[in-house]
Amino acid sequence: MTFHAIFAGAAILAAAGLRAEIVDGIVAIVDNYAITRSQIDSQLRLEAMLNRTEPDVSRAARADAMNRLVDRRLILQDFTVTPFLAAQPAEAAGIMRDLKAERYLGGRDFPATLAHYGLTEAECRAFVEERIAFERYVSFRFKTGLDAEEAAVEAYYRDEYLPRQRARGEPAEPLESILDSISRLLLERQATRLIEERLKELRSLGRVDILTLEDEGERR
Repeated sequence: MTFHAIFAGAAILAAAGLRAEIVDGIVAIVDNYAITRSQIDSQLRLEAMLNRTEPDVSRAARADAMNRLVDRRLILQDFTVTPFLAAQPAEAAGIMRDLKAERYLGGRDFPATLAHYGLTEAECRAFVEERIAFERYVSFRFKTGLDAEEAAVEAYYRDEYLPRQRARGEPAEPLESILDSISRLLLERQATRLIEERLKELRSLGRVDILTLEDEGERR
């Protein structure tokens, strides 16, 4: 799974019908939780930092980011009843150390990178904590008990892997040597499908109200 969202502490709204110009430009409400323009901006900047690109601030990118934030909020609400999924401070600190060591010269140029993207270390750490919890949620709810069927593995090898290798002009490895990697990929696909189904269910159960996204004029 890729990194998707930052939740930077948007305001909680008690009443429906509030307009986007109030409280940091609200663009969507999930139940009583407000998603704001600044959260979208933060998410786009963090994604760009992690991908080592410049932020895409187009209308399409902002709309996609808003929908990811809505989905992430729905998922967060879904696993608040399972507190053991929450990240421990030491876990997040360890991932932050690894991130700095691998990408930012052991952390020496991390402050400059944060400044370039207009982010804070606290925002990054909050994202890491949510990422840990999200991965546990996916594993606990959607992967436990799943197993890739032998017929599905063989079908993937025959219908996807072999044609792809031929198209690339590369030799194909025998099925036995890549069995585990194909099984993991198929399990990820199954989990993704289950997550998408759960999100559809959560959207139908919860109140998701898209107020505005700059001049997009979108509403759900």
